[in-house]
Amino acid sequence: MKPLRNLPTVVACVLLLSSWLSAEQAAVSTSTAIAAVVPRLVNFSGKAMEQGKPVTGLAGITFAIYSEETGGSPLWLETQNVQIDSKGNYTAQLGATKAEGLPQELFTSGEARWLGATINGGEEQARVSLISVPYALKAADAQTLGGLPASAFLLATPPFAESSSLSPASAPSTGLSTAALAGTGTTHFVPLWIDSVGTLGNSVLFQSGTGAAAKTGVNTTSPATTLDVNGATTLRGTVSLPATGTAIASAGRNSQAFAFTASVFNSSTAAAVNQRFQWQAEPVSNNTTSASSALSLLFATGTATPAETGLKINSKGQLTFAAGQTFPGTGKGTVTSVGLSAPSSDFTVSGTPVKTTGTLALNWNVAPTGANTPNAIVKRNSAGGFSSGRITATGTGDFGVTGQTDTVVGVAGFAGSGEGGQFSSNTGFGLVGQSSSGVGIEGISSSNIGIIGVSQTTAGILGIGEGSQPTATGFGPDGVVGEALSSVGTGVVAINTDPSGDALLAINEGRSAGPAALFIGNVTVAGNLSKSSGSFQIDHPLDPANKYLYHSFVESPDMMNIYNGDVTLDEKGEATVQLPDWFESLNQDFRYQLTAVGAPGPNLYIAEKVHSNNFKIAGGQPGTEVSWQVTGIRHDAWANAHRIPVESAKPASERGSYIHPELFGAPTSKSVGAVHHPMINRLATAKITPASRLQPQ
Repeated sequence: MKPLRNLPTVVACVLLLSSWLSAEQAAVSTSTAIAAVVPRLVNFSGKAMEQGKPVTGLAGITFAIYSEETGGSPLWLETQNVQIDSKGNYTAQLGATKAEGLPQELFTSGEARWLGATINGGEEQARVSLISVPYALKAADAQTLGGLPASAFLLATPPFAESSSLSPASAPSTGLSTAALAGTGTTHFVPLWIDSVGTLGNSVLFQSGTGAAAKTGVNTTSPATTLDVNGATTLRGTVSLPATGTAIASAGRNSQAFAFTASVFNSSTAAAVNQRFQWQAEPVSNNTTSASSALSLLFATGTATPAETGLKINSKGQLTFAAGQTFPGTGKGTVTSVGLSAPSSDFTVSGTPVKTTGTLALNWNVAPTGANTPNAIVKRNSAGGFSSGRITATGTGDFGVTGQTDTVVGVAGFAGSGEGGQFSSNTGFGLVGQSSSGVGIEGISSSNIGIIGVSQTTAGILGIGEGSQPTATGFGPDGVVGEALSSVGTGVVAINTDPSGDALLAINEGRSAGPAALFIGNVTVAGNLSKSSGSFQIDHPLDPANKYLYHSFVESPDMMNIYNGDVTLDEKGEATVQLPDWFESLNQDFRYQLTAVGAPGPNLYIAEKVHSNNFKIAGGQPGTEVSWQVTGIRHDAWANAHRIPVESAKPASERGSYIHPELFGAPTSKSVGAVHHPMINRLATAKITPASRLQPQ
């Protein structure tokens, strides 16, 4: 058996307390009946367990009371047959098998007492300490003095009405009132002291019924509810109408209702009928993260249950009106009609004005759309775009922008801090700028890119120049790619994500000596630069104001780097040339050239090849100056991934075409550029005029 500890102790003590309180109350009646009235029984609850499992059914339990927690002989014991439930719980009344119950003497000494229980003759469970409540057995005697009630010791009222030498004022004080009650009262009224000498009378409080059916009336002898007040009421505090229960996940709980009842006479029934309104708080969105409540108005007639009217006030004070709610206006200054007007070019309006009831209708003549629809208000799509016809911006200054249909020219806006403008067209020109004396196209951005040109099939930006000024992208006397000015950033950014396409197209088909592209400032190419030839151009050192000087690039079938310098041989006729620390990381396959300066050096040779970023020269006369040259082939990551093919066949699409067809007596249409950009042929043969630029090509 496992011992029962805390739970039995608490339960037993609580139950014992209730027993002894009952004993005290029962003992008040008379002094002669105390012993018989006070029950000397103690309720005890426990749990019977055996080898970790509950004992069930009928069992014999021996209860014993000791003066010690362990050991010793019992002061009292008894055995009872006790019914135990399926969980091993049981309740017994100690002393029930004995006529005298528990001996009162067990608890009169003030010493500690312990209760032990043995189930079905097994091992006694751990003893339970009996705390203060059991000593209430002795409390039965506290209602008497020597077995007599307290009233037996009161002094009799002196016969002041008869001859006596003692007046009421001089009578000896006993500390107890001996005056007899006086006055009158009515059944069911709560009494009231009506003077200072102990006279009773009726109060305004009346009670009908008893127990749960009791009703109290104030100024009424026929209370209709638990508290019925007949008269005005002043409440100097909050009137609380609590919830009818505690909410659970499946249902919330309303508040108690605040009811108002009116009585009306119904002529059809020739009887009065109650009309009842009530306000009550009701749960909203129970068992959600937005749980709240609303104050609702309900109504019922007669004895019907009040039902929702539809009028509610939510937790933010917002009203929900009942269905069919109207707001009639009467009197001076109220609204008696509502009208609606709109531009007839865009809308049709019907039902206006509404003076009493009616419906106002507003309908589009042509619904908003992102398509190029005449007379339609523009509605941008989810990406912010739309299709349109010609959009013209004009002014008194030098700048103008003209946009045409989707097959010729399109225009899309300006941005103060983003792109200066975006212009798109599916098959024609994204943007055409025209000016007779100023700037044809100007993109200005305070923090980003002035102009971006994007095309899936041809040049992203195309500018046509007819005078001496450069244009956005060149075709003409000064066919220049991009007049892009930047004081702190990059003038032109051309990005190509398609290896078969061109990031930037600049065309000069020999119409002038001007370049196809002009960059003023540094140019960065993040990729391979392919060209027919290369040179530098500078102002001529001897006549910089009037001449240029050109030099051709040094070229090789390999990705070759050239390094050179001078060194003086030491006393041994040797010298070590120190190269940069990145030299071998960048180069491989080294080749050498040595030349003696000021004296023959027929025996000069490379004593040690490049290693650890240096090489050694030997075989010369001490003090001789030697010029050296070393070449290397790049083997950095980019070079390894992009070796230049010395010879390659033209792709099928470019066969029969030439980079420079005019050198082989072929027309411009046979150019490689025209293969990828058919616009070149169109522009080369067309007569470009200001008017033709704004028409389909």
